[in-house]
Amino acid sequence: MVNSIGKPKVKDSFQYLYASIGTQFSWYLPDLTTHKLDFISSKNFDSNIQYVWAHPQKDIIYLALSDGGPGKKGSYHSILACSIDRKTGEPSILGPKQRVPYRPIHLSTDERGENLFTAYNNPSSLSVHKIEANGNIGDTRIQLSKDQAGIFGHQVRITPDEKTAILVCRGYDATDTTSEQPGCLKIFDLTDGELRDTKTISPFGGLGFGARHLDFHPSGHCFYLAIERQSELHTFKIAEEGISDNPLFTASTLSKPLQSGVRQANSAVHVHPSGKFVYVSNRTYPAAPTNGRAIPNGEDNIAVFKINEISYEPSLIQSADTLGSLPRTFSIHNSGKMLVAANSEAARKINFNGKVTSLPLSLVSYEIGENGKLALKQQISFQDKDQLLFWVGFL
Repeated sequence: MVNSIGKPKVKDSFQYLYASIGTQFSWYLPDLTTHKLDFISSKNFDSNIQYVWAHPQKDIIYLALSDGGPGKKGSYHSILACSIDRKTGEPSILGPKQRVPYRPIHLSTDERGENLFTAYNNPSSLSVHKIEANGNIGDTRIQLSKDQAGIFGHQVRITPDEKTAILVCRGYDATDTTSEQPGCLKIFDLTDGELRDTKTISPFGGLGFGARHLDFHPSGHCFYLAIERQSELHTFKIAEEGISDNPLFTASTLSKPLQSGVRQANSAVHVHPSGKFVYVSNRTYPAAPTNGRAIPNGEDNIAVFKINEISYEPSLIQSADTLGSLPRTFSIHNSGKMLVAANSEAARKINFNGKVTSLPLSLVSYEIGENGKLALKQQISFQDKDQLLFWVGFL
């Protein structure tokens, strides 16, 4: 692994904002002056959209599809390639779906767009498919066995030098009847689409290490890892000899102490294109079954961190409310000027004034200031939707 990976390539073509609610895939036109979204159209797919990733050089996207969801395995799972018309934003199916054995929870490509990597959570696994010259999905190259893939795979990322694949494994919290199951990072050497298991990173044996998603700093010297179950952000060093076994820095993504009756869990993490800031979404769940009662309004927000230019240490500078519940995903426009978050579930919560408030699914857009802080500009609510707003992204 080289000392400086370099900044990942970003296509110069115009970006639309895409969002999935169940099987519905919608796209919006972003205005970088008002920092608002205008709805264009939507398209329906046969299965729930789990995740989407863009080809690094072509106007093609890859969709992870399943009739399963959180806590539900499902029985029909696939991955699909679509081309994007840059004039209209409309996706068009390129070829037949490729069936996969389990619910695909995340996918990504290498920087040359030659291989498609897919992560599965139940059972934890990782597959590699060849990407054809036309961008379509080819044959399966690799399907990891259960003993190679940790516990609860949640994301797979390829370092921008294309030499290393990282499978992020979340593990499970302890319950009344089971012990905690540890999280880890499974590290693989990557050569011509082939994986070689090199090491497992699991600080303190993986206990208290509920790793969920990571994103690379543009310098290539480190990455930032969202630790879901502990609401922490860990900074890992990347050096000539590889990825550090333990984080350089550990920071809470929360701005205040945990409330009674609340379970916090962070989710997505994205580094600003400038490398000066990193953003993490926080989510509030009930700590125990509520039997339909409203739950306390904890931190459903975007945590904004300023990154030290020399040490890469992140410091919390803002916690921007998303005005909704469970912002599972968010995305930053490649200009670095706009962020859109997705409140993924409808909920009834007790606000800080003690009033019960019904919160629908919603998209929330922000202007990103020169100082990295977020200024709320728009909220688009979906009052009549009872499915999950499961993914959002600028593509």
